[in-house]
Amino acid sequence: MKTFKLVSLQLVTEDGEAEEIELVDGLIINKENEASTWLIEALMNTEQYELVKKQLEGKGDSFIISCVITKKDNTPAFFEAFFRNAREMEDYVSVLFSGKLRNRRREMAELLLDDLIDEGLTGAQLKSAFRDSLRSGNR
Repeated sequence: MKTFKLVSLQLVTEDGEAEEIELVDGLIINKENEASTWLIEALMNTEQYELVKKQLEGKGDSFIISCVITKKDNTPAFFEAFFRNAREMEDYVSVLFSGKLRNRRREMAELLLDDLIDEGLTGAQLKSAFRDSLRSGNR
C-alpha cells in the first residue's frame, strides 16, 4: 500500500461541474490490490459534511470525485467513488470513500474547453485560461 496526502477534493456533478469540498486534512491510499482499489479519507468540519451529504443524496451507488494528491500544483485524479462511512468527532467529521481510478483527463479537458468557449474566451485568453484551469484543477 502507498499513502499520499489529499490536498483537495471535489465532487463532480453529472453535468461535469466540480464542487470544491473544504478539507481540514486528508489521506488517499492506493491499496495496490487486484481490484485496483483506493481509499480516500477526508477530514472536514460538520457544516461541510452536511453539504457533502446533501450532494450525495440520490446519486445512487457511485459518483465521480476529483482528488489532488500531494501538492496543489498536481493534476487532479478522478475516481469512481463509493461512500463508505462517516465518523463524527468533536469538531470534525472523517468521511471515508473507496474508489477506482478513472482516466477522465481528456473528457474533463473537453468539458473545460466547452465551458471556457461558452464564456466567450478566444485566442490567447482561451489558451491561458485553459492552461490555468488544468493546472489548478478547478472547474
